[in-house]
Amino acid sequence: MKKISYVIPCYDEAAVLPEFYRRICAIADARNDYEFEFVFINDGSRDDTPKILNDISDRDPRAKVLHFARNMGHQEAITAGMDFSSGDIIVTIDADLQDPPELIDEILNKMDRGFDVVHMQRRKRPSESRFKLASSSAFYWLMKHVGNADIVENSGDFRAFTRPVLEAMRQFREKHRFMRGLFAMIGFRQTILQYDRDPRFAGQTKYPLRKMFRLASNAILSFSATPLHTIAWLSVLLWFASLVYLIKALVDHFLLEITVQGWTSIIILMTFYTGIVLFCLSIIATYIGRIFEQGQQRPLYWLYDARNIDPQEFRCVSREARISSNILDSSK
Repeated sequence: MKKISYVIPCYDEAAVLPEFYRRICAIADARNDYEFEFVFINDGSRDDTPKILNDISDRDPRAKVLHFARNMGHQEAITAGMDFSSGDIIVTIDADLQDPPELIDEILNKMDRGFDVVHMQRRKRPSESRFKLASSSAFYWLMKHVGNADIVENSGDFRAFTRPVLEAMRQFREKHRFMRGLFAMIGFRQTILQYDRDPRFAGQTKYPLRKMFRLASNAILSFSATPLHTIAWLSVLLWFASLVYLIKALVDHFLLEITVQGWTSIIILMTFYTGIVLFCLSIIATYIGRIFEQGQQRPLYWLYDARNIDPQEFRCVSREARISSNILDSSK
């Protein structure tokens, strides 16, 4: 019998977790042709989320719980859930119930037709502000024109994929993670399933403007070299500005006769060479910054506790899983 793994990142989701758990249990009870496991990742929550998850794991052996030692981020939580999943089909979904877990039947229909990755594309997003919708549209437009990954528009981190895709994705360990881009560029047989997004069941969004901007920055810098080309165009603008200033200086000198001796050449040269220096420094800084953070080789996450799961079973999956296993073994 095949197994379906739900990967569920959680950050301060105490208000919604009981209802989410009730609904995925109803799904699992109705599909007796599949085994189910629920991999919850507590991403350093500050409310009662850890306690609720532990209570669920005590009652239900299907519920696996990973507790991060600190808040690592949504993309890292998904990565950890994938590392500790044992299913043949993996479904990544947030716990806020904006993405209905009941769509599993339609997802399985797509996979029965031979698809390896099912991207869930939102048709309607009724609970989101105009600003968020506009900024989201701008982001996807930008990625379409400057990115080198064919990212599915209006598709978040709600998706399903098969075991071979999971094994491939486990090998991608870059520091600046953008899972939508990685899944778009990894290949295999992919398809889209459209659905209407529901309003948030309870709680508040965990993606404020600051996190949205950081995620968009990771997407652009990881899947596009356009920022480097943009810097080149900015330097051209600076050079053009120096030319305009040269014309102004010549007009002042020959027509208005108000120029200080030697001042024109100094200003023009300073503007021109400042543009060149900034151009070179920006390219170097962009590359060095990314290389520096990746070169530190810090783990993407580490655990302080795990429930209904033997970390030793997954030691060979990734360095992070091995480190977490060592931490949990030493704490016994």
